[in-house]
Amino acid sequence: MPLWNLVSPHHTVALNVVANDQEPNDGAMTGTLTHEGAVYQVSGSWAASGGERKATAFALAGSTQVDPATFVAATGTMTGPSTAPIRVDIQLDASSSGDGTIQNYKGSLFPG
Repeated sequence: MPLWNLVSPHHTVALNVVANDQEPNDGAMTGTLTHEGAVYQVSGSWAASGGERKATAFALAGSTQVDPATFVAATGTMTGPSTAPIRVDIQLDASSSGDGTIQNYKGSLFPG
């Protein structure tokens, strides 16, 4: 089970997930996604590159699990082996039920 631990250059976004292999190099993901200090419990799935696939792609969603909840959804692509990614390009949106704001981030994460 590969563990992905990556962070943005300014440490505003961090991804810490286990990428389970249900099929060869595809499967479920669980862990945390941190954005601007808010920690989200996330889950999702990923599909490895190879054959018809030109990239390893993933999708995650979750919430802060505290009231008022903030929700996050993220998609991205991963570069490198599934056991040790060297880069993740990610786009995320976070929506707050507390104040009605939506925040987003688009950038790259690196081992950290």
